[in-house]
Amino acid sequence: LSCTPRSPGAPPVWERRSDDTYTEKMPLGAVLPRHLVREGLAKLLPISDLPHVRALDSHTRPALEDDLTWWESATSALPRFRLSRDLFCERNRGEFLSVVMCFVRCHVAASIEVPLRNMGETRKLAKVLANANKAASAHLARGGCFAKVFIGRLQFQEATIGAAFEDAMLLDPSNAGEHEVCLGSTITVPDLLLDGSGKRLRLHFAWQAGSLLVGARDDHVPSADIEMPRDYFWLYQGLTDETAATQRPLTLDLMSLSDALTLNHRGAAVPTNSAWQAAASGIYAHTKGKAAARKALLEGVLCVFCVRDGMPEHTTYLAKTLHLDTPQR
Repeated sequence: LSCTPRSPGAPPVWERRSDDTYTEKMPLGAVLPRHLVREGLAKLLPISDLPHVRALDSHTRPALEDDLTWWESATSALPRFRLSRDLFCERNRGEFLSVVMCFVRCHVAASIEVPLRNMGETRKLAKVLANANKAASAHLARGGCFAKVFIGRLQFQEATIGAAFEDAMLLDPSNAGEHEVCLGSTITVPDLLLDGSGKRLRLHFAWQAGSLLVGARDDHVPSADIEMPRDYFWLYQGLTDETAATQRPLTLDLMSLSDALTLNHRGAAVPTNSAWQAAASGIYAHTKGKAAARKALLEGVLCVFCVRDGMPEHTTYLAKTLHLDTPQR
């Protein structure tokens, strides 16, 4: 059999064989069931190559016009994503393919599945990832040792979730230990080993008096054993305190993807293996009310994280967050 194309209704083309017999030259798509053609294209060709493939004939062309072919190829390329087939219908396919490689290159934290149910969610994730990748690239260009962008989920305990909705203005810094703390997710930063030592960096999250607390550790200390905040004024004074200077600082950006709440922080300074640190630079808003925000925090909020070594640049992080990543309402 040959893959030479033949137009519908055209007379058969015969080819002489070495033993003086003849065989009809037929297109491959004519003898393979359509589902095998579709599955072959979806499984053997990367999603980035499918747009460049031209159908050989009228038998294979329908396989490339079938949105299931594109969906199966994308699902194979993005095993950590749950993709709606509607993303690959004719009206959406081109736009999705324009951002798909951003998703292919993205790291996803362990045990996380990223749902993309429509083009709105796809656009939002692509935009937030693009901004986070720009921050990471800029940091590395300035001589940074590492900058990791990934998708993870923040989820918190139900019994103490009220701590996320308290008024931060009522918190007495001298008596912070008496305020309830709501512990949440511990996220291992994917594909990052610190200093070649084999140690993994883990990010811890909690709420106290309406403020998000962050901890960064490589020593396996559980969230419940992390000390409560002390005075971290030294973080913005060039690490003048000798003890504090031994705690390697990191910079964290966090951008939520939920419609129920806005949780965007840029340039949060987090010392390694130290007490909880409040994520002071950014915004936290109940976009659809406290009830919806509470439900989202309990079920888990997908976020894009960018963690990098060193102190944050002293720029207007809040303004950047408001203009670049805050969902339009």
